[in-house]
Amino acid sequence: MPEWLPYLVTTAISLFIGLVVWLVVKVWPFIRKVSHFVDDVAGAPARPGVDKRLGLMERVALIEHEVKTNHGSSLKDAVKRIEATSTDTSVKLDQHIQISKDKDAEQEETARKVSQLAARWAEN
Repeated sequence: MPEWLPYLVTTAISLFIGLVVWLVVKVWPFIRKVSHFVDDVAGAPARPGVDKRLGLMERVALIEHEVKTNHGSSLKDAVKRIEATSTDTSVKLDQHIQISKDKDAEQEETARKVSQLAARWAEN
C-alpha cells in the first residue's frame, strides 16, 4: 500500500464531512421553513405555558362558521342586523328631514304673517 493513501483517505473523509456540514448549514433555513409550514398546517397540541395552535383546516372551519348565517352569532348575521338597522335609520332620517322642511316652511309663513301684521300696526 502506498504511503500517501492514508493521507488521501483522511483528506477525502475531511472533505466529505466539510461538505456535509456546509450542506446542512445552507439547507437548514429551508428545512426550518418547511417544518414551520407543516406545524401551521397540522397545528400543535397545548403544552405547559403555550396554548393549542389550531391547524389550517380548523382555522378555515372557524372562518366558514363566521361567513355563513347561523341564527345570530356569525359575522354575517351581525352585518345583516346592522344593514337592517341602517335601512331603518335611513328611513327615519328621511322622515325627520321632511318634517324639518315642513316646519321651516311653517316658520317662514308665520314670519311673513308677523311682518304683515307689523306693517298694518305701523300704518295705524
